[in-house]
Amino acid sequence: MKDNGAGEPKFDPLSACSRCAACQSACPSWSATQLETRSPRGRVQLIRAFNDRRLADSKELSEALFTCLDCRACETACPNDIHPGQLSLHKRAELMPDGLPRRLRRILTNAPLLHAGMMEFGIGAMRILYQQTGLRHWLRSSGLLHSLPKLERLDRYLPEIPRKPARASLAELVPAAGVKKGVVGYFLGCAMNVLFPEAALSAVRVLSLLGYDVLTPRGIVCCGAPQMTMGEIDSAKEMARRNMRAYDEVEIIVTDCAACGAEMKGYANLLNEDQAVHFSAKVRDFAEFVEPFIDNAEILPGSYAWHAPCHLAHAQGICDPPKRILKQIAGEFLELTEEDRCCGSAGIYWLTNPQIADNALDRKLRFIRETSAETIVTSNPGCVLQLLAGKSDTDEWKVKYLSEVLEVAMQGRKVNSESTQESDLMLTNNK
Repeated sequence: MKDNGAGEPKFDPLSACSRCAACQSACPSWSATQLETRSPRGRVQLIRAFNDRRLADSKELSEALFTCLDCRACETACPNDIHPGQLSLHKRAELMPDGLPRRLRRILTNAPLLHAGMMEFGIGAMRILYQQTGLRHWLRSSGLLHSLPKLERLDRYLPEIPRKPARASLAELVPAAGVKKGVVGYFLGCAMNVLFPEAALSAVRVLSLLGYDVLTPRGIVCCGAPQMTMGEIDSAKEMARRNMRAYDEVEIIVTDCAACGAEMKGYANLLNEDQAVHFSAKVRDFAEFVEPFIDNAEILPGSYAWHAPCHLAHAQGICDPPKRILKQIAGEFLELTEEDRCCGSAGIYWLTNPQIADNALDRKLRFIRETSAETIVTSNPGCVLQLLAGKSDTDEWKVKYLSEVLEVAMQGRKVNSESTQESDLMLTNNK
């Protein structure tokens, strides 16, 4: 506790750190480097020293803060309820120099995240110019990529881009199939829209099959998570306010992206205003919302394991609902060792900190291979990209979204039913 300036005690998370090291073994950056400055405990002490003017701003301090993956595993492990990951996010935003490079980056990153059409155009152009023209195949077969490590890494993580984004096939309002129970909002994340549209459409179809009208407002923008990781908190706040305005009509907002869900549930703390508190209370993860309604679904053949995204298990504290769903619909459910440990994706961390990201991925892949599961199920686009990037030619397992496997099970239950036929017809763009 410390004086807040008004003679009243206030909880000081930096002073509350007992340096017990409970957070260290959970931290991917510490596990990869064994450096105290790359551990949650070390970052807390660095921030404390800087605040007390015992440490000056420096490149080394910035690097220590930016090697945090924001996986929040340290927050789950901490016995003193400290949030080292969030402390690091806010401090690196505070220390970011406000010069020309930052302003240019803000312009380049904000525009596509604030306007879905711009991102769709850019990704679509990449599909045509890089993948369809044969340029990708030529670069790979020629061996030229090996001499360009950054480009080779980017290519490795770039999936086959779908022909159409989800927005092109998704009506703003998809009516309930069968008896209507209510209305829910659906938050279509950026990566889900342009890279994994089929998984997004599966989520909407499941919600419809469960009896809900599904509203996907055209006014939604990026959730703000990328801006937070880059230290652009003001930009994240602007995105938060736009999204809050878009969902005035609904009382429940469902998202199938763990990172988006964690960010939107955090609007309450980000903006610290009543409207944001109300909005955050409306947000539900897909598994969190649908799990109570799943019954009599078809049993799917094969074996399944669950990889828990960090921003679902640690940031949102949702661990059991997706596993309960899988145990109900999977022919065989296999427990994945360290299922909630970070795979190393963390946005574009795999590009900015490849050594640490690869260390985390190798550990995750080792346990996946030990399970012998045929399908790894998860619910975050970054995790899917990371696991697919690490998958070798000898690996026979697939990576699927929870919404995709659940839809198959539910459609199997409703096969030949009128409601299923209606559901397939409703995903039509009404623009």
